[in-house]
Amino acid sequence: MDETKKKLYVERDGFWTEASMLLIALAVVFRVIGSIGRWEDTRYLLTQVALPVFSGLLFLLCLLFLGKKAFWSTVIPVVLGVVFFIFRIMGVENEWQMVGCIVLYVVLAVLYAMTFSIPKLKWALAGILALAFLYHVIEDIPELMDLENPVSFVDGMQEMSVLGIMLSLFCVSIAMKFPGKTAAPEQPKPAPEQPKPVPEQSRPAPEQPLKPAALAELQQTAAQPESPREEPQPAEEPLPAVSPVAVQELDWVAEPAPAFPLEEDIPAEQQTEEGTEAERP
Repeated sequence: MDETKKKLYVERDGFWTEASMLLIALAVVFRVIGSIGRWEDTRYLLTQVALPVFSGLLFLLCLLFLGKKAFWSTVIPVVLGVVFFIFRIMGVENEWQMVGCIVLYVVLAVLYAMTFSIPKLKWALAGILALAFLYHVIEDIPELMDLENPVSFVDGMQEMSVLGIMLSLFCVSIAMKFPGKTAAPEQPKPAPEQPKPVPEQSRPAPEQPLKPAALAELQQTAAQPESPREEPQPAEEPLPAVSPVAVQELDWVAEPAPAFPLEEDIPAEQQTEEGTEAERP
């Protein structure tokens, strides 16, 4: 098997995948209801009931269990569904319409299978399915608007089954995913570094209990009163600078006054002479 086919997948929990599974399940139910009362015809029972029901259930199981591992297996129910559509269109009176529809169904089957090898074809497949769905809806509108010959309930269920199959294939074509470039394998994360053991030499030595003598000395030191601390003396302020003029004035003031002799120190003879001179006119 080609590697591209193995890589093509759909997400089981994706919106488009779930919508496709729901639509194909409804298509199977509508097909069974629409075939009630017509099971006597063996050819009709095999080609218009058993074949679409079997292909629809197989397609649903492939999406449920093989959507991610082996999505390529859905090619088998798609081919069976195309065979059902070919048998269904063979009863049309217009031959050109019959041939055109058969060619369209075969192209859809081939395109669906080629999508596993050419990823971009999924958009072409989705476009063709959308156009086929719109064609069927436009073709059914006149029949639904015809009130004189209204469509029976059984025929309406069969047409709803066909539309459900087309919408289911459209949704699954949108849901197809193709992984990009192969991602490089993840490098194993390095194991966390374990703390290195600390050598015994660098380990702090355990505190040893003090001996009784050292303990008593420590207690005695703690019990001694603390000596009063000497308060720092304030620094003496420097004397202001004295100008030279002030220094001279200070020197003049500091000089001793001239000593005058007291009367007691003068001799009596000198005092008499001075007194006599003073009495003279």
